[in-house]
Amino acid sequence: MANLTKSKQLAYLLRHDKNYDFETGGWRLLTNLCQLHSFSLEEIIDLVSRDDKGRFEFNSDMSKVRALYGHSVSVDLLLRKQEPPLRLLHGTALKYIESISHYGLKSKARQYVHLTEDRDLALKTGSRHGQPVLLVIDSQSMFNDGYDFYPLNNGTWLTTEVPINYIEF
Repeated sequence: MANLTKSKQLAYLLRHDKNYDFETGGWRLLTNLCQLHSFSLEEIIDLVSRDDKGRFEFNSDMSKVRALYGHSVSVDLLLRKQEPPLRLLHGTALKYIESISHYGLKSKARQYVHLTEDRDLALKTGSRHGQPVLLVIDSQSMFNDGYDFYPLNNGTWLTTEVPINYIEF
């Protein structure tokens, strides 16, 4: 349980900490996490390496760490736009379908909407808040219509919104 608590604390500090001035790219110094937030270097390395969602990464000299997505604070992750696959998936809970059918997918308090090519991951994500529902996104049409997509190294794709006309329920 203590490791789960540390994992949640790290996720919070890398995605939502309004009191930290993140470096360009969304980087946070490891020394800051160790000196001010009671992490050891070994704990951070362990948490990042065991994260099965691939949410975090180190810089090349392992002096900094960042979350790749899920931010509620504004950070410039220096993402590169890329043409997405024809279809992407979004997992959500049944209780959100009515709202999505009216407004589409919005990033709300986050910077981006998260999409994936991985069906199992999308369903797992959707199940966090109830009965999961899999939405299919016509990402190629969105891209052709001028929407930007940003791939991450873990199979996640980011975009700012998904209007309802691109969603297959």
